[in-house]
Amino acid sequence: MNKIKIILLASILTLVTACSNIPLSTMIKMMNLNPLETDPKQLVVAVVAPEGVNVRDGDVVIDFSFRTDDPSTSFDHHFPVIINEDYAVPDSLKEDIEENEKITVLQLSKEDAQTMAEGQKMVKDYRENNEKGGAGSMNVRLISACRDENFSWGNSELNVYLKTQDDEDFFLFLEDMDVTKLDTDVQRNINAIPKCDKAS
Repeated sequence: MNKIKIILLASILTLVTACSNIPLSTMIKMMNLNPLETDPKQLVVAVVAPEGVNVRDGDVVIDFSFRTDDPSTSFDHHFPVIINEDYAVPDSLKEDIEENEKITVLQLSKEDAQTMAEGQKMVKDYRENNEKGGAGSMNVRLISACRDENFSWGNSELNVYLKTQDDEDFFLFLEDMDVTKLDTDVQRNINAIPKCDKAS
């Protein structure tokens, strides 16, 4: 297991200890995931949210970083994924959806997918020529959401699914995330989830 996978797993275990929103099955899945071999164009995030909760462009972020002693070979990317309304949601994901829930599918923009691919190549090239190899990590975060007129304070949890290859199924990445308790720039309370703009 290379160092980037070890750090990714360590960060997941830390997050699980903090909020227990990552299922054990996900930790096992991530142990076998090599971020350097994942095609950024095939990364898909699906958010299952209750009626009244909306996920917008940038509400989910993919972090990808790599650190070495040489600043020219280090980077810290934060890619906001954007909604893909044309994505065909598979039946396997729809099966677990309740009548009062909806699915929002998000992916990297073409530009960010290219930037991430270039970062992967930089890491591979660096490790071929340096024994220490550097340290890297990759993570998916839900950072915000918004509420509309159908929002209920008693139904504010959502699930985040992840797909890393076209020929694989979605797997549950974050479970029962309470949108009223996300870390934001405002106090973590019932006012933490803003109202959606009319354009959302």
